[in-house]
Amino acid sequence: MADTFQRAVTAGAKLPGKTLIDRIEHSGETDMSAHRANLKWVWLMTGLVAGIGIASIWPHEPLAAATADRNEKFGLITAAVTVDAEAVFVIDYLTGRLTGAMLNRTRQGTSFVNFFYRNLAEDFKVGASGEPYYAVSSGVAAIPNSGGNQWGVSALYVAELTSGKVAAYAIPYRITQKPLPPEPLVPIDAFPFREATVTQ
Repeated sequence: MADTFQRAVTAGAKLPGKTLIDRIEHSGETDMSAHRANLKWVWLMTGLVAGIGIASIWPHEPLAAATADRNEKFGLITAAVTVDAEAVFVIDYLTGRLTGAMLNRTRQGTSFVNFFYRNLAEDFKVGASGEPYYAVSSGVAAIPNSGGNQWGVSALYVAELTSGKVAAYAIPYRITQKPLPPEPLVPIDAFPFREATVTQ
């Protein structure tokens, strides 16, 4: 039997379209190609599963962006209070009063339930000493809860040109479904950004 096979190979016996040796070699190449294709799929699936696994345990950072707008007489800014809720604040440049409110779900739908205020003219002591010039912004701040108070995840930062100071304010809030009385924003700290302007 082996002798017949050897004679067929030596004589160059033809199988349809190819010699027996060509067919045997081609069969080996086909097996290798199929093996390589299978390995590609295994690596692709391993990468996909690993990617999904890492994405599911990776800490998720909420997207947050405070917005602001202003004209000569008042300014408006938003600040994140919780991970999924923001408060809106209005600063009156003429009186130095800062007021705000936060929306929350209620039994009747959605309405403003937390209200805030602060008299910036008193804080910066710019009543009769000169004309106040305010700038306000918000940013993420790690303020620890203490004494039953719950603070927002952001602080409000107010700069005033005449006094040359920047002050940071914490936003107190309570989760509720009914409107609460206004609460004052709580000063955290302040620093001078330049010498106070002397007005005449």
